[in-house]
Amino acid sequence: MHFMSKKLIAGFIPVVMLLPLLSGAQQAQPLPLQEALLLARRHSSQLKADSMQYSIAGTKVSQVSANALPQVSLNATYQRLSNNITPFSIALPTGTFVLNPQILNQSYNAVQLTQLLYGGGRVNNSRAAAKKEAAAAGADYAGSLLQLDQQVTDLWFNLYNARASEKIVLKNIEALSKKRDDLDAYREQGIVLANDVLKIELSVTSLRSSLADITSMAGTLNYNLCLATGLDPATIIDIPDNYLEEVSATEPLQTYVGAALAQRPELKGFQLRSEAAAYRVKAAKSDYLPVLNLIGSFNYDHPNQRIIPNVAHYDYSAFAGLNLSWKISALYANRSHVSESKLSALKLSGNWQQAKENIQGEVNSRYLEYRKTLDKMTLIKTELTQATENYRVEQNRLDAQTTTPTDFLDANARLLQAQLNLATAKANVQLAYHKLLQSTGTSTTTK
Repeated sequence: MHFMSKKLIAGFIPVVMLLPLLSGAQQAQPLPLQEALLLARRHSSQLKADSMQYSIAGTKVSQVSANALPQVSLNATYQRLSNNITPFSIALPTGTFVLNPQILNQSYNAVQLTQLLYGGGRVNNSRAAAKKEAAAAGADYAGSLLQLDQQVTDLWFNLYNARASEKIVLKNIEALSKKRDDLDAYREQGIVLANDVLKIELSVTSLRSSLADITSMAGTLNYNLCLATGLDPATIIDIPDNYLEEVSATEPLQTYVGAALAQRPELKGFQLRSEAAAYRVKAAKSDYLPVLNLIGSFNYDHPNQRIIPNVAHYDYSAFAGLNLSWKISALYANRSHVSESKLSALKLSGNWQQAKENIQGEVNSRYLEYRKTLDKMTLIKTELTQATENYRVEQNRLDAQTTTPTDFLDANARLLQAQLNLATAKANVQLAYHKLLQSTGTSTTTK
C-alpha cells in the first residue's frame, strides 16, 4: 500500500539502515560499543597523526631548554705556509734576533665554552611557553579522541537501530503473509473477496520494498563502521538487544555544565595556549634587557701566539671571563614585536571565552535532547500499548468478518510504527546520554 510505504520510509529510514544480506553461512560478529571504540582508537590514522604532533611539541620544549645549557664548540685548524717570506730579524751586539721565525706547519686548536648567566628571562619564558603549548597539543589529542568516540558511537547506535528494525519488519511481513494465506483460504471458500486478499499482498509488497531501500543504505553504515574499527569491510556486525545499557538517571544541568567547563579538551587547549602567549609576551620583552654570558677557551696551538718569538711546538693557553652585550636599538625597534605578542594573547583570550559560551550552549542542548528522549520513551510505550490493543481488536474483527482489510492494515501499520519507534527510542536514549557525557569531556570508554 502506498500510504504504508511513505509512512514507514519517513518514520525510520533516516535513522535505521540494514546490512546487506550476504551468504547464509556467513556468521555475524557481535561488537559491543566499548570494543568498537577501542578498535577505532587503535586503527585511527588521524589519532596517530595527532599523537605525532604531540610528540613534536614535546621535542620543542627540549629544543628551547637546550638554549640554557653550556654551549661548547671545538675548532681545529691546520695550515702549511709558503717559505717565500724572509723572517724579520734585528741585529744586536750579541747577535741577530729573529722576531718571526719561519714555522711552515702550523696548527690552532681550541675548545670554547659559553654559558648564559642572564638573558632577561627569555629562555625561562620561552621554555614555559613551549611547555604550555605541548600540553595544549595533548589537549588537542584528547579532543580528537572524543570526536572519534562520537563518530563511532553514532555509527554503532544507528546499526543497532537497523538490526532491531530489521527483525521487527521481517516479523511483520511474516505475520501479514500468514494473514494473507488465511484470507486466501477464505476467498476459495467464497467468504471474502479477491480484492481483500490483494490488499494484504500489496501491503506485504510495500513492506518488502521499504525493507529493500533500507537494506541498500545499511550497506554504507556497516561498511563505514568496519572501516572506522579496522575490521574487514565484508564483516557483518551484529548488535544484540542485551548490548544496550539501562537508562541512566539525569543530574541537574549545572552539574554537566560544570563538568564540561572543567574537562573539555578544547577549553584546556585554549587556556594553555593563552598562558603560553602570556609567556611569549614576557620573552619578547626580554630583548629590552642586556645579555650576560660566562665565556672560556682552552687553546692548544703550534705555535702559540702568546710566546714571542714563536717556537715550533705545541703550547696551551686558556682564558675565562664574562661577556656583556646589550642591543640598545631594541629599546625602540622591539616595540612592534611586543605589541604583536600582546595582541595574540588577547585574541586567544577572546577565543577562550567564546569557546566557553559555545560549550555551555552545546551541553544545554544535549541535556534537553536527553530529557526529551526520556519523555518520548514513556509516550512511545503508551503508544505501543494502545496500538497493540487496537491491532488485537481489528484482527479479531477481521477474523469475524466484521471489518475490512483496510482497517486491519491501518491498525497493523500503527502497531509496526509503534514497535519501530520503541526500538529506535531505546537506542536514542542511550545515544543522547553518550552525547551528553561526551559534551562534558567525559570519554565513553571511561564513564
